[in-house]
Amino acid sequence: MQIPQIYRLSVKRKGGRIVNDIQVIERDGQRVLTTQQLAEKYGTESRRISDNFNANQSKYQNGVHYFKLEGDELREFKGSAISGFVGTRVNALYLWTERGALLHAKSLNTA
Repeated sequence: MQIPQIYRLSVKRKGGRIVNDIQVIERDGQRVLTTQQLAEKYGTESRRISDNFNANQSKYQNGVHYFKLEGDELREFKGSAISGFVGTRVNALYLWTERGALLHAKSLNTA
C-alpha cells in the first residue's frame, strides 16, 4: 500500500475569500476524504453517511467509490503522519473517492 499523502484544498468564492479549507488525503493517486470530512462538507452527520452507505451498499464499489482500510493497512495509516484523522479504537476506515462523494450527494440530496 502506498502511504497516503495529505494536502490542503481551499475553495474560493467571489472576492477571493476562502469558504472551505479542507485537508485532502491522497491514496493510490486519487483524492479521498474520510467519512467525517465528507459529512462536514455536506452539512450532515457522519452517521448519515454510514447509514446511506449501508442502505445502498450494492451501488458502491471498493476501489472505485471508496477504499476500506482494515488490519495492517489501517495500522499503517494510523501510524502515518495523517493519524490525526483516525481514532485509536477504529477497526475499519472508509476513504471516499470523488465518485463515492458524488454518489453520496445524489443519495442524500445534497448536490
